[in-house]
Amino acid sequence: MRSLGIVVLTLASSSLMAPLAVAQSLGAGARETPADSPDAMFVQQAGRDVAAEMEFSRLAAQRAQSAQVRRYAEDMLQEHERSNRELELIANHENIAPPHDIDDEQAQVRAQLSVLHGDEFDRAYLQAMRADHEKLAQLLRSSQATVSTPELRRYIATNLPVVQEHLRMAGSIRRE
Repeated sequence: MRSLGIVVLTLASSSLMAPLAVAQSLGAGARETPADSPDAMFVQQAGRDVAAEMEFSRLAAQRAQSAQVRRYAEDMLQEHERSNRELELIANHENIAPPHDIDDEQAQVRAQLSVLHGDEFDRAYLQAMRADHEKLAQLLRSSQATVSTPELRRYIATNLPVVQEHLRMAGSIRRE
């Protein structure tokens, strides 16, 4: 009798688990990762770049010696928060996993910036912003042909000119 109970319990639990296994195999609820598609790869890379620029700019808003550098940082925070929200909405709509953190190279830059002060900080921050904006602009240009969703194409078309302007601004700032 005891073995019959175990068999019934095993059959009942496996019949309850079958729909879950089918749903998982069909991808129900699974989020795309960079290995899954060019769209997911773009979201991950762009999200990390935007997040890094936000982190660098938060530091600059607090530490910049130059008022012009501080204003630039505050503008970058506003612009990139908007861009980040837009990218997250697209990622959610397309069921793409957003990035969880910045990459190792960006974390290293953040750590270097966090110990600098004054004019040395301002120079390093602007250099980091130029480098990251160049990287992001290149990603946007190269992804125009590879992303498949209209929302991501629109995101790129809207944000590429903005990123190019940020890059120009970072190069034109004169520290006091």
